[in-house]
Amino acid sequence: MRLQVLPLVVLATAAAGQAPHRPRLDSAAVSNIATLLMLEDTRTFDSLELSRLLGSAHPEVRRRATLSVAHINDKRGVALLRARPLDGDTSLAATTVFAIGQLRDTLTIPWLDSLLSNPRAAPTVRTEAACALGKIKTSAAREVLARFLSGARAGPRTNDVIGEALLSIGRSTARGDIAPIVKWVASPSEEIRWRAAWALFRPRDPAALPSLLTMSKDRSALVRSWAVRGLGKSQADSASLGAVAETQLLASTKDADRRVRTEAIRALGSYSDSAAIALLADATKSTDSWISVSAAEGLARSRAAQTSPALRDTTARTDRGSGRSGRGSRPAVRPAARPMDEYRAIVEKWVVPAYDGKPLPRARWETSRGTIELELYAGDAPLAMDAFERLTDAGTIAGTEFTRVVPDFVDQQATIRDAAVQRDEVNRHRLTRGNLAWASAGLDTGRPGYTLNHTAQPHNEGDFTSLGRVVLGQDVVDRIQLGDRVTAAQTITPAP
Repeated sequence: MRLQVLPLVVLATAAAGQAPHRPRLDSAAVSNIATLLMLEDTRTFDSLELSRLLGSAHPEVRRRATLSVAHINDKRGVALLRARPLDGDTSLAATTVFAIGQLRDTLTIPWLDSLLSNPRAAPTVRTEAACALGKIKTSAAREVLARFLSGARAGPRTNDVIGEALLSIGRSTARGDIAPIVKWVASPSEEIRWRAAWALFRPRDPAALPSLLTMSKDRSALVRSWAVRGLGKSQADSASLGAVAETQLLASTKDADRRVRTEAIRALGSYSDSAAIALLADATKSTDSWISVSAAEGLARSRAAQTSPALRDTTARTDRGSGRSGRGSRPAVRPAARPMDEYRAIVEKWVVPAYDGKPLPRARWETSRGTIELELYAGDAPLAMDAFERLTDAGTIAGTEFTRVVPDFVDQQATIRDAAVQRDEVNRHRLTRGNLAWASAGLDTGRPGYTLNHTAQPHNEGDFTSLGRVVLGQDVVDRIQLGDRVTAAQTITPAP
């Protein structure tokens, strides 16, 4: 069901440096973008066609061709993109760096280094270079990020780059010197500090314990919530700080912020002494599902779990949330292309209005806990948007149950009936709190049900399509419990 509403105020989506007067998407441009959608949908690497469209006179066709190379996800695309100098339009240049990052070729590390370390490069380009290195994840990529963070200075042109570099160094599969991260734990910017906390906790390096203990008392609840995650027993004992870390976790269970309490309870599950067990057992009685479920899961991991009456009483509430996430497998054969008229219709319906700066479409979900309103990135994920609207109009989202709810992480729906395997359209929207995506075991493997984030998911960056974000009702998202349902769903198409 679709409703017509008056135009809504929308945040500008044009990247910095983009020309204010852009050429319109004429019939030829629409046809070219439709061709690109077809290549993406069938995952066809047509080097001649892609090269032609990368050289288009129309900047939006060039940008879309760049994204198509990323979505097709064939490493031959690196040479195709590197064959041309970076576009003078910083939005297009940043998109090229993003696309090359999605291809995760270790041979691009020196080139990404040259961009990240260049103070004259546009901040958006440097930010995408940092993000790309985090997708490659190797020790060589980490060395580049560490060198940048060691020498960087905070400022309006660098803060976003520093923040992205911190997340990327935290994604590295190789450990290394943490001094380049520790440098930022006292930053005046909350955005930088929480990213530093994430980068310190993620590798589970015992050397990070002193800094994480300090950050667990930060003035920002967001920073504290990430810091306490790193105070688990194994790392704390390895740093000879087990007793200190446990004392801090016990104190953090009384924090004023729900996220901090939840993460402290979760981390306490790695301790098996009587004080931790007693607190976890008591927490299973909480009326707050984030607390009770996290406590029950913690007891399940403890040595005393087998004899805990509290665990037995709570098992029924947690079993449904502990299984796999409704995941599929990569299709064995390439899907057939749709009629070209269908791709063109998708471009005209979703891509053109977004390019023209029209208000983005929205969706409204009524749930067992209240109303959630979503802003949809129709122009950035048009195939996913088309599937979302079809499922909504068919009435198949309504009635969908949330079968996986992980406190302070994600709400996930059961697979929606009649939902096909969805082509991913990973874009430059990050996986932030309130992000809308769908369950997946890897690119091009997921079938909606949809997922809603309680918190940012930097470790998943590049692996999931961001289809939209919660604009109203994030408190409802945070109250969802296992078995709750979407009771009604509708798309809201802005008036022209």
